[in-house]
Amino acid sequence: MPSQAESAVANHHVAAVDRLATGFALRRFEPELEAEYRDFSYRSYRQTRRVAICLLLASFLAFFTFDLLLLYSVGANPITLPVMLVRLCALLIIVFAAYRVLKSPDVATGYRWIPIGLGCLSLGMLLVTLIYHEGLEQMQLPYGLEGMMLIQIVIFVPIGYSYRNSLYLGIATLLCTGLALQLTSSGESPIQYLTSLAYLTLATIAAATAGYCQEHSMRVLFLTKRDLRTMADTDGLTQLYNRRSFDLLLQRALQEALREQTRIALIMLDLDHFKAYNDYYGHPAGDLALQRIAGVLASHPRRDLDFAARLGGEEFALVLRNPDSAYLASTCESIRRKISDELAIEHLKNPAQVMTASLGASFSNASDTTASLYQRADLALYRAKASGRNRVEID
Repeated sequence: MPSQAESAVANHHVAAVDRLATGFALRRFEPELEAEYRDFSYRSYRQTRRVAICLLLASFLAFFTFDLLLLYSVGANPITLPVMLVRLCALLIIVFAAYRVLKSPDVATGYRWIPIGLGCLSLGMLLVTLIYHEGLEQMQLPYGLEGMMLIQIVIFVPIGYSYRNSLYLGIATLLCTGLALQLTSSGESPIQYLTSLAYLTLATIAAATAGYCQEHSMRVLFLTKRDLRTMADTDGLTQLYNRRSFDLLLQRALQEALREQTRIALIMLDLDHFKAYNDYYGHPAGDLALQRIAGVLASHPRRDLDFAARLGGEEFALVLRNPDSAYLASTCESIRRKISDELAIEHLKNPAQVMTASLGASFSNASDTTASLYQRADLALYRAKASGRNRVEID
């Protein structure tokens, strides 16, 4: 029969699998997790966005060069100048969008300006395609949809933007291109028209498929890293912070208190006669008791930035940000009463006949380190246990 710790790990993996099932590229995680994923994905592709912007600008310069060569070889004509004007307008908008994306690394800015840049790119290329479509035949030059195929590939390049939105833009570009060509190709062979559109459709499907695979892989990577980070930062049995996280958070809390000229309070909690409880009731019952005690700490009313941790065995800690003496005393006493009176876990090897806890607490001062604050709170806890247990001592 699995222990409580093994059950907790199993439940954690089941939850991870459930998140994967609802987190494919065409679906979303729950809102809070989806927002966290978007931030992760956007930050992960920062360098890719820079490279993509450089390549995009280079391609625009190549198209301008082609237009200039066409203008030089053919001379002034009703096609080249409008094409250059369309490219220039699209380029200006894309450059401004790229500037905003690179200047402001937040997700909201990227999700606002990336679709504007991609939309202008798509619309500009479509207009250029239509202009060339009208005049290239009389100039006896080859015509195709290679430019629109390139745009469809660009739309699905992974740069940290939503795959779903990229898909919408790709489908809209495909439909608009097909409709525009149908309206402007009255003299063109239906076979040539259908062939060009078929190639564009296949290019869109291929780009969308590659984008889907990339997006799904990124979501799996996000969940894996998130779960590993959670497992590294939390205690597997109680789901509170573990000792490693406690040390880091306590250090940060002390530094913030010193900077803001406030103080923190450290509460140490130790279950009374817990070894005797384990020996008498068995370790599975001991694990369940620890989970219930952790539930008291996790559900106890706390202010923002307060946190609880399991330090090891039957020892817990709670850090309060800038409490006064009355609030600290009432918090300690409330936790003690909830454990002994509300939980009332049977403990026949304890004089009280139920599970009880001893608590020691101490305020920080300007000269404290994590070690000195911990030592004072631990000494207060020692006094509480030496004075008969099931009581609170505040330094």
